[in-house]
Amino acid sequence: MCEIANKIKSRRIQLGLTLEDVAQAVGVGRSTVRKWETGMIKNMGRDKIAALAKVLQISPVELVPMPNQTRSEDEERLEALHQNPRLGLLF
Repeated sequence: MCEIANKIKSRRIQLGLTLEDVAQAVGVGRSTVRKWETGMIKNMGRDKIAALAKVLQISPVELVPMPNQTRSEDEERLEALHQNPRLGLLF
């Protein structure tokens, strides 16, 4: 399971939310949330990232896949923002 999928599931459980709770808050089906948590769906639209981050009470940047893991997570996120300024809209 990928890091983002783990983060989604662990944060949902930490907050005491069900798959259905998250699905309703984000506007998707319960099976979609399950697929995010297992890594079956890796690409989410910006609107879904923003809504999911809000319900999980985390930064949307934590849900954006980063290609190179040799640098720190913060460096990767900054690079992603520089390469795709639209990600800044999530904040």
